Amino acid sequence: MRGRLLTYKRDISHTLKLFVLGLVVFIGYQVWLKPAVRVPDPDLQSESHASLPSYPPEAALPTEQSNQSWDVPPSRLSELGAPPNQNLDTIRDEIEKGNYEKAERRLKALSKNRLTHTATRRYIASLWNNLGIHQEKFGGTSLSVKAFAQSVSWDPQNALAYLNLTQAYWELRDPAMTPQFLDTVIRLAPEDPFPHLALADVLLDGGNTALAAVHVDHARLRVRNNPNYQLYLQKLTARANAIEPAPMADGGSAAPPSPPSRIAHPTAPPAVRPVSTPAQPAEPPHTRRLGTDRFTVEFDGPADAPTWTRMRAILEYAHGDLSQKFGHVLSKPITVVLHTNQKFLDAAGTPHWADTLFDRATGRIHIPTIGALEDLALFSRVARHQFAHALLLDYLQGNGANVPTWLIEGLAVHLAEDPWPDLEAVTPQAGTLLPLTSLEKEWTHLPKDALAVAYREAQSATKTLIDRYSVYSIRQVINLLRTGQTLDAAMRNKLSVPYEQFQREWAQSGAASAREG
Repeated sequence: MRGRLLTYKRDISHTLKLFVLGLVVFIGYQVWLKPAVRVPDPDLQSESHASLPSYPPEAALPTEQSNQSWDVPPSRLSELGAPPNQNLDTIRDEIEKGNYEKAERRLKALSKNRLTHTATRRYIASLWNNLGIHQEKFGGTSLSVKAFAQSVSWDPQNALAYLNLTQAYWELRDPAMTPQFLDTVIRLAPEDPFPHLALADVLLDGGNTALAAVHVDHARLRVRNNPNYQLYLQKLTARANAIEPAPMADGGSAAPPSPPSRIAHPTAPPAVRPVSTPAQPAEPPHTRRLGTDRFTVEFDGPADAPTWTRMRAILEYAHGDLSQKFGHVLSKPITVVLHTNQKFLDAAGTPHWADTLFDRATGRIHIPTIGALEDLALFSRVARHQFAHALLLDYLQGNGANVPTWLIEGLAVHLAEDPWPDLEAVTPQAGTLLPLTSLEKEWTHLPKDALAVAYREAQSATKTLIDRYSVYSIRQVINLLRTGQTLDAAMRNKLSVPYEQFQREWAQSGAASAREG
């Protein structure tokens, strides 16, 4: 009996060991092997019925990302600073925490019509830009490009967002990367080489080697030691070498017969074969040398072919760009007089200096050439502004005496779209605006310190007209002015608004902008 009892006890011990082993295995599975159950985010639950953007599989983002260990280039991020309100502070926190989908939904819910304060719109644009940088890390360029596009739509003066959008367009070979778009980027970020290189690339695709050379020159002056830009520069130069330069009307070419590179270094620009030979007698100043269907050149002094090569390329591009904006094509060629014995100014803060170079009586453009190529951005700005005046004079058929100066100058600045430093610095103040009626005649009576204000007001008033009524409607007003009607009658006829009422509304909007700024 005792032996049986001992045997029975041994059997229970074996069973207990198996039970304990099974319990250990079960607990181990629960602790280490069983998948963790995710607790839903109550905030996400409340937004579960919100309309989510449909991204392709390769562009899907993690809902949350708490690990911020990657290296984000600080040069591509906007400095946010203090948010204007609590809502934007929350969105900023969501981006910093890595809750990108949640931040995007909140940003999309903001209304552009209701949020009109400049500082608020700029902050929202910065949030979109920074969101795009983080989206690019996880979703690729096809996702980030949407955020960058939103950024520039909220703040059209955001140079950083435009540069990021340019890079995204370039990587995607997006057709939205047009010459007009790249011109805008260049005006906002004139010292960055990449938009110049991208524009040269686009122009080479279209066979415009001459203007591509201008932008390659711009980029070369700004590339410095960046190896990526240097490589891109070399590739564009190689492409340009495979494209023959277009012949000019006199039988010459835009480059020498056998150049080492058709895109030359700024210190050694390409030369144009002179029309005259050494056996011919020297020709007096103002003798026509070279020409095209739209532009001819005369040299007041020794021939300066490199400057004319660049000048012609800028004018040809301006013709296509500005003519499309204004809706008018030149009816006759424009003569450009290059004064090769005169110095090109190295500072021009307002368009006034450029205006003194345009001859309204003859429609000729005058350019001093000594040192002109040292600042290609200024050179291009002056050339485009003068072409805008030449285009407007051609449209007026020389009969612009009845058109107010503020409208002509405002249209010239608007069409050329080149930022003049002094104009950008002028901030309208309530009660200090010059009456538009005082800016209708020539501005020769204005003191020098008032010129910047006059140009800024002309730009602002003209932009207001264009935004409300369109360039086409303004052309209709100008047509009536040419027939001798007063500005008040023309505006009543074509815009259904009296001149006095427009001035009052424009002045009020300027005062509001000053308070908002």
